[in-house]
Amino acid sequence: MLQQLIVTSQGEVRLPHFSSLTMAFAVCFVFLLVYHPVLSKESQEPTCLEIIVNKTYNCEGLGLQEVPDLLPNSTETLDFSFNSLYALYNSVFSRLENLEYLDLSRCSINWIYNEAFGSNARLSTVILAGNPILYIADTAFLGATSLQHLFLQETSVQDLSFIPLKSLKGLVTLHLGNNFISSIKFPPNITLDNLKLVNFALNRINSISVEDARFLKQIKNLTLILKGNNIEYIEPNAFNSSDFHHLDLTGCAWNTDLSSLLSGLIGLTTDTLRIGSFLDLDGNNFDVFPKTLNGLCNITVKELSLQYRKVSTEAKEAYSCLSKIEKLDLTWTYLDSIPRLNQSSILKELILNENKFSSLCNVSSESYPLVTHLHLVGNKEILDMGAKCLEGFPKLTYLDLSHNDFHVVKCCRVQFSGLSSLSHLNLSYGPPLPLDNPAFPENKKLQILDLSHFHLLTDESSRPFSNLADLKTLNLSHSLVNMSHTQLLDGLTNLAFLNMKGNSFYYGTLKGENLFSKVLQLETLILSNCNLQVIEKPAFQKLKKLKTIDLSHNKLTALAPDTFSGLHEISLNLASNMISTIPIGLVQNTSGGNTINLSYNPIDCSCSNIEFLTWFKQHEKIFLDKSNTRCASPRSLAGRELTEVTLTCGFSPMYIIVIVIIAIVCIILTIFIVQYFRRRIYAAI
Repeated sequence: MLQQLIVTSQGEVRLPHFSSLTMAFAVCFVFLLVYHPVLSKESQEPTCLEIIVNKTYNCEGLGLQEVPDLLPNSTETLDFSFNSLYALYNSVFSRLENLEYLDLSRCSINWIYNEAFGSNARLSTVILAGNPILYIADTAFLGATSLQHLFLQETSVQDLSFIPLKSLKGLVTLHLGNNFISSIKFPPNITLDNLKLVNFALNRINSISVEDARFLKQIKNLTLILKGNNIEYIEPNAFNSSDFHHLDLTGCAWNTDLSSLLSGLIGLTTDTLRIGSFLDLDGNNFDVFPKTLNGLCNITVKELSLQYRKVSTEAKEAYSCLSKIEKLDLTWTYLDSIPRLNQSSILKELILNENKFSSLCNVSSESYPLVTHLHLVGNKEILDMGAKCLEGFPKLTYLDLSHNDFHVVKCCRVQFSGLSSLSHLNLSYGPPLPLDNPAFPENKKLQILDLSHFHLLTDESSRPFSNLADLKTLNLSHSLVNMSHTQLLDGLTNLAFLNMKGNSFYYGTLKGENLFSKVLQLETLILSNCNLQVIEKPAFQKLKKLKTIDLSHNKLTALAPDTFSGLHEISLNLASNMISTIPIGLVQNTSGGNTINLSYNPIDCSCSNIEFLTWFKQHEKIFLDKSNTRCASPRSLAGRELTEVTLTCGFSPMYIIVIVIIAIVCIILTIFIVQYFRRRIYAAI
């Protein structure tokens, strides 16, 4: 029993006097227990992240089974991935008529019914990757007249007839990677005039017949991706008269020689052909010899990639069928010397990254007279730069030797001699090297020079760049530059972009007379992570064309109001410093067309900084990363965004009233004391 009965002398049965309260409490408790989930449904419903107000929302991984009612009808971009929909009906997204981009990855979708997107005429991209789709209705995409990009990776598709392509006439890209497709044959009587890309990567395609490829021949400038399929046979003429932009056969022909693959490409025309492999692909033990590539003689191709295949250089004959290639990618092809081509080669760009050259001279060859771009990045051996090793590339304009270790005593006078046309040189992430004075006497046309993470060894009398009057961009970031070397940048009369990130100033001070006073055309200067603590007033006054200064991630505590005087419309990055008070003169010349970043600084939001805080509110649009521009003091405002701070400084009416009352009380007390002492004096008389 919940309650004990009481029997009176008259035989009446009564409850204890508190029973009514107990009963009421029990009823209320049961009511709340039963109806609490309903009453609190709105508060418990997961909230989608708003990226752009009323337009872009992220509902990823919230366990949703339907589109939240709080999502506005004006939504244009929606990430609904990793939720639970199971089936798509025409009512699921019907109210989101402005939807343009929809991500439904891994939503456990099994069925897509008639006109599932019938109300989404503006929808251009649908991502259905990772859904175990069992059924797609023929009219599933009817109504989605703007659909251009369809992603169906990992959806267990076995045949292209499973997809209702007849209603997708505007399709531009079709992604079908990582499925169970065994044929690239498209269904009959479909029209896809706008198709530009079809991705069949990592499927189960073993062979391609003439009939399979018939539909694709109708499409010009197509990108066809077949990488990761074990294609052992392509019927001759299957791609005859096909005009592609890009054909990717990377990692195909696992168990057969590459020549069998190329023999099926007779008559193909493509801008790019990738017939390389994957680094971790087992069973690909077939070396590439000149005869292996004979099939290329019957193909018209501009760019060829053989990366991760073992290319032999031991054969006596030349790789004659490579002579019509304009760009050749030989990344990680186990080369220690360069393959020999015919004298008639028209090759213009050569990529030799991650190979095993012991000397730069092993790269040079008379077979490459027209090469203008050479990439030799991340060589597996220490590279002897030698002297004049690259004279075999007289037309070279672009040279990338980054991420290499070199055998060299001094750089770079003799190493790059003869390269009079060189305009772009990348030596970043190299070993410590002393530079000649000057370092590039025969490379006067250099416009871009990257020496980042390249320990620059120079003495204070050297002028390594003195003859590079045409240089526009110089990257010396993290190069341990001696920042007191005022002559370092001599001769760079047209330098517009300079990156000095990660180089430290002596005693953390940028002096008025510094190495930048010689580069008067400078427009962008990066001095982030330079351990800067003090900037003297005249430091930038000679740089009249300076438009962008990056001083982020330093230790600046204050800047003088006239630090950037004379520089108008400047974009200033002061993020992640130690600045608390900003003088109004520092920012007031900045116009609406430029930006200031003060994020991650301990800004003082007290009345002592009221002038800047007021200006900030009036010119809020020019500040970047406002959400991380926060107060550090006083304690009551710590962590608050500056945009949310409103200060009232000066004497408030209440404060004035209190002062007046105190003053009146003080006057009365003074009069009383004076009268008191006067009486005592007269009494004594």
